[in-house]
Amino acid sequence: MKEQLALLVALQTMDLKRQKDKERLKDFPEKMAIAEKPLNDVRSEIETAQAQLEQFVKDRKEGELDLQTIEEKIVKLKLRLTDLKTNKEYHAHLQEIAAARNTKSETEDQLLAAMEGIDQLQADLTTKEAQLGEDELAFSGIKKEMQDAMDLIVSEAAKVEADWQATSEKISKNLLASYQRLFNSGKGLAVVPVNGQTCTGCHFSLPPQLIAEVKRESKVLTCGYCHRILYAKLPEIPAE
Repeated sequence: MKEQLALLVALQTMDLKRQKDKERLKDFPEKMAIAEKPLNDVRSEIETAQAQLEQFVKDRKEGELDLQTIEEKIVKLKLRLTDLKTNKEYHAHLQEIAAARNTKSETEDQLLAAMEGIDQLQADLTTKEAQLGEDELAFSGIKKEMQDAMDLIVSEAAKVEADWQATSEKISKNLLASYQRLFNSGKGLAVVPVNGQTCTGCHFSLPPQLIAEVKRESKVLTCGYCHRILYAKLPEIPAE
């Protein structure tokens, strides 16, 4: 029975390692997303700037066409001045020319704003694209480090899994089932040492007779309070 306890303790150590590895692997996607966030932020900023640039280019083209149309209209209006017969018609025509000139001035302002916007966004894009290159290089290094760490964990987990299978086969089926039920209950350790008169699993005091029987290691005993499997000192697995 001493050997069975030693095997259980070893199995529990492996199970704790399996749990830890599982948690570490589960954390990697979130860590990867956090590491990639600055890169995605720059990408998003570039996409936004590109969309704004496209709109400014569109506004500039539309403004140029509008300006050409207005200038042609002003020329035609001026040519018609000589054909007008009355002062009323003449003054009305002058007002129409003035209105067209105001529209032209507004269109020129809009066109200038579009051109300035294009210049500014092109400069911003040059800066952001350079930053994107730096961020991609940095993230590439971080990603490789994380992938290497994941590969190492997976490799170690495979070895632990093989050791677990080999160890579990040496434990009696009933004892293994009891251990797994306890370990998988979510209450922490399934196999715990006694410390003096106390169960280190639940920290309740145990009867002296039970402590004495645990120390004899002649059979598997459990705590009457938390039902964990008890041992007096860390057993050693006999060499094969």
